Amino acid sequence: MDGKVEGLVGVSRERDYGIYFSDHSEKLRPYLNSITVMRAIRASLDLVDQYRGPVMSIATDAEACRLLHRLGFTHLHGAWYGWLN
Repeated sequence: MDGKVEGLVGVSRERDYGIYFSDHSEKLRPYLNSITVMRAIRASLDLVDQYRGPVMSIATDAEACRLLHRLGFTHLHGAWYGWLN
């Protein structure tokens, strides 16, 4: 927004698995359900799908649980979700 990065999503390598992560500024929060942001999130699944090995993610709230499920992650235990390819 206005030439500044307001959100970040990606996969980082952690031991034998990847960690799917995201972070955003408060300025971006009102736009999280917008088509543009959802397209960017869906595009990030290419990184997840191409990752060699399992990818894990931790849902920090109910909204994150719903989003991870909607994206195709499998609930593993507690707040942990996985993309098991």
